[in-house]
Amino acid sequence: MAERWTGWWKRWWGGRAERRGGWGGMGGSAGWTPLAGRDSQSAGPGNPLEELRHTAYACASLNAAVCASYPPKLYTLVGTGETPRLATRRLRGEALERLTWPGGGIPQGVEVRQVEEHPLLDLLAEVNPEQDAQELWELTTLHQECAGSAFWLLEGDGPVPSAVWVLAPERVKLERDGALMTAYRVSVPAGLVDLSPEQVIHFRYPDPRDCYGKGLGPLQAVLASARLASQFVAYKRGLWENAALPGVVLTPEAPLGDEERERLEAEWNAKFRKGGNGRVLVADSSLKVSVVQNSLADLAALAEAGATKEDIANAFGVPMAYLTKETNLANLQAADRQHLGLTIRPRLRRRDQRLTRTLARRADPTGRLFFASEDPTPVERDYALRRQELDMAQGVRTINELRLERGLDAVAWGDRPWVPGNWKQVE
Repeated sequence: MAERWTGWWKRWWGGRAERRGGWGGMGGSAGWTPLAGRDSQSAGPGNPLEELRHTAYACASLNAAVCASYPPKLYTLVGTGETPRLATRRLRGEALERLTWPGGGIPQGVEVRQVEEHPLLDLLAEVNPEQDAQELWELTTLHQECAGSAFWLLEGDGPVPSAVWVLAPERVKLERDGALMTAYRVSVPAGLVDLSPEQVIHFRYPDPRDCYGKGLGPLQAVLASARLASQFVAYKRGLWENAALPGVVLTPEAPLGDEERERLEAEWNAKFRKGGNGRVLVADSSLKVSVVQNSLADLAALAEAGATKEDIANAFGVPMAYLTKETNLANLQAADRQHLGLTIRPRLRRRDQRLTRTLARRADPTGRLFFASEDPTPVERDYALRRQELDMAQGVRTINELRLERGLDAVAWGDRPWVPGNWKQVE
């Protein structure tokens, strides 16, 4: 085990000087970089991204922003009595319990430590010369919300890539031999480029129709409803622009000539347009005023639009309390818990497992490194405080353990438990 760790350590330090040294072997052989044609990504009527607007955009961008606010952290497993070879920080108590562990459980005889310095952390912080970490995480989730897939191109051949580039999912075609991936065929202005599975990380949402395909995104699942919502907005805009209905009809008792009609219309417009509403008009002849009310849509159409909006929100896992003003604080708090627990947490776990299988295993074949995120579901503050009190009263935890969880320094008198009564420290 020690030899494998030493070998990886040498490869890491030997490759750090080359992390910013270009494309390695991939760029020269392919004759193409991810920047080629990035401003001319194809979009057609069948592309779900064409319907990323209105309610669909609100839901997709919300999920992407929340997922990006919980970036993955790097952890390692350290055996009992073993000295960590990386700069790590020990996890205890609630911090360990709220870790979205990607496996079935923590193996016996090891402890979990958070890695504080590693080339993978540098990579995910810098990403590439044009993007930062926030944009990387948001784009990754947005692509999955719309197309069911997100693709990263890894630059470099070493244990740790030198850069990560996001590929447009509509440009990528999967080449498979049954369930096994053989290549990712990317469409670029110069033609087609084949990338090996080792060069690409494929994030995807499950698709029961094709278990090894591109995946099924929420927008794809409700594409018909999203298009119906767009048509309803277009219908309302058409009524505003093409209804050809006046606001007021003036009907004189006696017929008027052309010049008199034009004079009366000009006088009415001059007096009441541009903030003149409510002024007094003294007419020199008897007039009947009829106000025309323009109905944008009937009640059935409005009800159908509301149902379509709810269908889209349900597909994205976004509570309707986020999309309406008819709510209250209690509903918003319940919606937060529902959204974070049922929508965001599964997405984070799926993302972190994919990163562990690709980036972490590539950097550390021993399997000790893994990515995980903090559990996004809120902690019941009253329950947490009561639990701390019981742990302290029963001698389950020490003062220093609680201080370390809160980010405070340990104290000399805090390593032994205190018991209730006179709060004497015991052995």
